[in-house]
Amino acid sequence: MTSSAEEAGGAAGPVAFSRLYGLARPYLVPLIAATALLIAGTGIGLLMPFLAGRVVDAALESAGAGAGLGGIVARLIGLFAIMGVLGYFQIYLLGAAGARLLRDLRRRLFSHLVGLSVDFFDGRRVGELLSRMGSDLTVVQAALTEQIPTGLQALVRFAGVLAILLVVQTRLTLVALLVVPPVVLFAVLFGRRLERVARDERDAVAETSAWAEEALAGVRTLQAFSAEEDARARYRNRLGDLLGVQLVNARLYAGFSGLMTFGGFSAFGIVLGYGGGLMLEGSLTAGELTSFLLYTFMIAISVGQLGSLYAGYRRLRGSSERVFELLDRESSIVGPVAPRPLADGGGRLSVQSVGFRYQGADQPALTDLSLTVEPGRLAALVGPSGSGKSTLFSLLLRFYEPDEGRILIDGRPLDSVALADLRRRMALVPQDIFLFSGSVAENIRMARPDADAATVRAAAEAAGAAAFIEDLDRGYDTEVGERGVRLSAGQRQRIAIARAFLRDPQILLLDEPTSALDPDSEAIVQEAIEHLLEGRTTLIIAHRLATARRAARIHVLDRGRLAAAGSHEELYAGNELYRRYWSLQSLRAPATGSGDAMDPR
Repeated sequence: MTSSAEEAGGAAGPVAFSRLYGLARPYLVPLIAATALLIAGTGIGLLMPFLAGRVVDAALESAGAGAGLGGIVARLIGLFAIMGVLGYFQIYLLGAAGARLLRDLRRRLFSHLVGLSVDFFDGRRVGELLSRMGSDLTVVQAALTEQIPTGLQALVRFAGVLAILLVVQTRLTLVALLVVPPVVLFAVLFGRRLERVARDERDAVAETSAWAEEALAGVRTLQAFSAEEDARARYRNRLGDLLGVQLVNARLYAGFSGLMTFGGFSAFGIVLGYGGGLMLEGSLTAGELTSFLLYTFMIAISVGQLGSLYAGYRRLRGSSERVFELLDRESSIVGPVAPRPLADGGGRLSVQSVGFRYQGADQPALTDLSLTVEPGRLAALVGPSGSGKSTLFSLLLRFYEPDEGRILIDGRPLDSVALADLRRRMALVPQDIFLFSGSVAENIRMARPDADAATVRAAAEAAGAAAFIEDLDRGYDTEVGERGVRLSAGQRQRIAIARAFLRDPQILLLDEPTSALDPDSEAIVQEAIEHLLEGRTTLIIAHRLATARRAARIHVLDRGRLAAAGSHEELYAGNELYRRYWSLQSLRAPATGSGDAMDPR
């Protein structure tokens, strides 16, 4: 399965351990403290088999050894108590560090994603990115705060037990270690496959999440077209693909765990048989054999944990590849190295021989486009769908960079102005308003997060939105629902205009914000826009030519080129495309009392 990540940015390469270690660096103190406690508990635990063997020998000795037996058992219980206390602090430190690490990883990834240029999201789906922030980061967090410390514990336990056994019973230890080489070989072989399968599983999870997010976001469209069963079928297919990968992963991990278990307990069985023979010969006591068996059991556990650690590390590499692929992605839109503040020059816009083609598109969206909007004036863009009107807005906001030519604001190229400074001078009122879940006030305040309640109310009043907002159940604190679903189209438009008022921009970009409204809502919104236009450089995409007629200069775009420019009268007299559009809209326009709504004069 090929993910969209690979399609957009190429397959990610293996992640160096140093990069994974770098993620945990801010939490080294609690992680080291927890690991130290873990190792200390492991070291103390090494005494347990020795004391258990003493208990067996004491119990088998002649009568009168009861007091000695009781003392050994008391020491054993005390040992367990110390291990329990150390375990409490170790688990708490690791759990707390893991929770903070996961929070910071998600915050870091989200912060990076929202700063990437728009072209990055053109080739991605939101559901896939959410999967990366969810399941992949959880795998990374678990590996860094659980598997690696546990692996270090297993390594210390393995080394400590091995040292003890080599001193106490060298021959028996060498017999027990016969199973280690094949276990290591199987771990390496399985680990490589587990890494690949883990990567495939993350991709399948991302694909499934992406479709589910799309379907739920567009549930009204699905239900309107009775397409629920088709959506269910497509989701079932994706779940089937995911299940297939997960079953392969489950078989691999089950086989790996089974071999680890077999290897560990084979050593236990070999030691039991060989040690039993030594005990029959009289060269080994029952208590010593008990201690050795328990130590061997510790080795078996340690080998299994080390194998699981290796498998976990391979899965970690599979998940972290995707995370680092996102973190390493750089925005195609960058600010100048040494930006100078943009002087208050009135907001003159100059588009000079601009050409632009979307990635993967067959035809350019804009070709050799040149136009100028004077400070404080209203200019209009008209033309058929796909003529490049919205693309020009995207270039003005620096969502994309022109392939050719340049755009200037007050004589300064856009790429010489800091992005924040440039966008602070502009406000966009789109045709399709996007509101975020939250309150009305929060959505208006997006234009200026530091604005107080009085300033927000003033912006709403200027936009003609105050009356309907105050009639809502909780006024400005009313929740608008996801994408503003609890509000009408006209109400959403007025909130967007209130945002623009709060922004107080030099340059206003309007994408025919009244075209989808009913007459009553349009009249209210149009009045608010009239106030908003005052004293601002305004560029409006006019789907209705009656709106464009009010502009000082109208620019007619066709197939990404400037076909004509001038006043309404000039274009009606000299441009066939404009005249044809005007005639078509005149035929569709309803009769009006004034009789001049579509009068070409």
